[in-house]
Amino acid sequence: MEFVREIIDSSILDQVINLPKSFNNRKVEILIFPVQEQEKKISIKKTKIKNLLEGSITQSLIGAIPYRDITPDEIRSLRLQKYDSHH
Repeated sequence: MEFVREIIDSSILDQVINLPKSFNNRKVEILIFPVQEQEKKISIKKTKIKNLLEGSITQSLIGAIPYRDITPDEIRSLRLQKYDSHH
């Protein structure tokens, strides 16, 4: 990343930035970096998520898979057992 480094008299910065009194009438070092733009994050409210999930396939799967290492075949077996037990 490029930057600029300069040593200047602090009085030059008086009109630009408030400096501590201890910097008055002294040489100061300034480093200037370009501001990196942050990516905008998509924000979705919980109520919107709830509305989107309502009645969806995703909602039917929430909580269906235990938190552990599990193979796709084991997931299928668990899902089939759930549906078999409801009939």
